[in-house]
Amino acid sequence: MKRRTLQLLLLAAISSSSAMGQSTTPQIDCTTGAVSQKLVCEFPFATGLFANASALGGGTGQANAQQVATSLNIAIATQVSQLPLSSASAGVVLVYKNGVPETFYDLGPILTDRGQTIGRHKFFLGFTASQFVFTDIDGVPLGKLPFTYFRSAYNSSGAFVSNTYTTETTNLSFRINQFIGVATFGLTDKVDLSVIVPSEKVMLSDSTSAPTNYVVDAGNNLLFQYGGTAAHFPGSASGVGDVNVNLKAVLWRRERATFSAAGNVRAPTGDHLNLLGSGAWGFNPYIVYSYLAPVSPHLKIGYQWNTASELDNPTNVRGNNQKLPGGLQYDLGADWAANRRFTVAAALLGNQYLNAPKLLTANTAIKGVPGGFLPTSTTQNSSYSINNVSTGFKWNPAGGLVLSANVLFQINNVGLRARPTPLVGISYKFK
Repeated sequence: MKRRTLQLLLLAAISSSSAMGQSTTPQIDCTTGAVSQKLVCEFPFATGLFANASALGGGTGQANAQQVATSLNIAIATQVSQLPLSSASAGVVLVYKNGVPETFYDLGPILTDRGQTIGRHKFFLGFTASQFVFTDIDGVPLGKLPFTYFRSAYNSSGAFVSNTYTTETTNLSFRINQFIGVATFGLTDKVDLSVIVPSEKVMLSDSTSAPTNYVVDAGNNLLFQYGGTAAHFPGSASGVGDVNVNLKAVLWRRERATFSAAGNVRAPTGDHLNLLGSGAWGFNPYIVYSYLAPVSPHLKIGYQWNTASELDNPTNVRGNNQKLPGGLQYDLGADWAANRRFTVAAALLGNQYLNAPKLLTANTAIKGVPGGFLPTSTTQNSSYSINNVSTGFKWNPAGGLVLSANVLFQINNVGLRARPTPLVGISYKFK
């Protein structure tokens, strides 16, 4: 999920055509007004595309810029809004032997769910803090994003004179400090209602190398070259992200096994133009199975649907918002109750993204330049899954208080990828 870097809004300045029957009014206009100060507009300026917008003329440079804008937008809008959230697992649970309740000292998972509920009229409150430092997108380092775009020159008679290719490298620093509050109330012995509220600080910094301009003839033969000016654009934003509401109900329960169904609704409450939200509603029905044992396994399977978002708008014209990619979600994990107060938890968390743009690097052949080509970024639609491993522990020092620590590792290099992400948490279950 990508999510930030969004180049999408370069189209507000450079798009010269629109889909048939649609308005040419930009969906998001980064050239004027308050929107131009949002983080969503930072990346186009950092790459210099606005500075050259009037001359791009709808060629390959513009098309690639549009594709890359869409790819980065979707990676950020989907993945950041669907980052793993802390579990509402409420510590120790009760099992019933011949109708007699008995305490089972498994404190539960950290970043996934389990089938058990917290109990009728019980209340759980938890807080976690984590920092995501993103390093790659689809295997391309964020510190070395290549871009090449061109403009054409014509003489007074309208005859072609030359093309000027501009190539540069963008160094993107992108991180999110995320603080999450979870409140869960047991409506009945078998039904829980949870509200999950993320608060985030997004830090985005773009540094662009001094561009090199290559002037070529009709045969792409180099005529001459000249340099440009490097740029640096730092920015940050803070606020509430997309709020989630989750309802879980036990469908089947035995002494140690529990099978539940649940549904999570994500509301677009975050300021998506400042990269604090997705700009889309999300719906995630899922089922979860848990079994209580010295090593307690749990399995969760669901599907993520998203509505349309203006962050996913390939042409940046009103009326052409697309649905954010979603797909199958699957979590498989186990918890080991080392003793009455200490549990070790581990899980595999997977998210599928169907028909999502994927960032690629490509080369433009130019005779006479070093190596004979200029690198650039482009995209193609693809379906892929992002898999993370979560490992950590929970400690119950006293009463209903539980402290937790965890590290999240992405094990495949697709989508927007972060370095190992630490998490610390504190929760309390009120009796």
